[in-house]
Amino acid sequence: MKQFFTAVLVLFTVLSTSVHGFDGAGIIGGRSAGLGRASVSLTDFWAIQNNPAGMAMQKNISAGIAYENRFMLKELGLKSVAFVMPVKFGVLGLSYNQFGYNLYNENKFGLAYARAFGPGLRIGLQLDYLSTRFAEGYEGFNNVTFELGVQSNINDKLAVGAYIFNPARVTLSEITNERVPIILRFGLSYQFTEKLLGVADIEKNFDFDPDLRIGLEYLLNETFYVRTGLAVNPGLFTFGTGMQISGLRFDIAASLHQVLGANIQGGIIYSFGNTSK
Repeated sequence: MKQFFTAVLVLFTVLSTSVHGFDGAGIIGGRSAGLGRASVSLTDFWAIQNNPAGMAMQKNISAGIAYENRFMLKELGLKSVAFVMPVKFGVLGLSYNQFGYNLYNENKFGLAYARAFGPGLRIGLQLDYLSTRFAEGYEGFNNVTFELGVQSNINDKLAVGAYIFNPARVTLSEITNERVPIILRFGLSYQFTEKLLGVADIEKNFDFDPDLRIGLEYLLNETFYVRTGLAVNPGLFTFGTGMQISGLRFDIAASLHQVLGANIQGGIIYSFGNTSK
């Protein structure tokens, strides 16, 4: 416990020194999308995108793809792919995201490493290459940054996590002095019963007001999950479902905005070798 709070102190004090459509730290995966976009304390496959510390709990080589359709506009689509591989001293991961279409797109390449330090502490680091491309005749942007996360299981039921993206606040454009935003998240998850999980996050994007996110996940049987949640800023209501069949997992979720309409996000994950829930 002491180790965890020491790591959090470093994360939010030492490191914390106009966002695109995809700011480089968007929530990826149908599971978190159905849980009100809460993610920072979870240890599932898409932790490689949402909090690399959770990647330390991956026991099998796994690959996944995800797609988000924002407000039913193909030009606002977000495509994601990732690969994780446990090694002798931790877990390695590669990821790629692309938001937009041929006239405007934002790309993110990530190389991640995570390690568990006993049952009480997990730390993950990801190096990111961000690239923005416009239509022909307009200069694009290229940036290098990183993200860092920590997690801890306080007891058998309660887990906490913290995450920071782009603590160096790299410059996006020298002409306008626009910068890639710093994003902080802190959250927890609580296992009420063997079948019911609750999660809650607070996210602070330095360009916007804080956002509170909460969600519930219920295991219907050995195969199916149902999820629901909400977010405060912007106001979203989310719901989704998931299905696990041996090493293959499907997740799909939708979120509803009272003005802009619906987002749909889904994905497939495959784990090689023996798997367990």
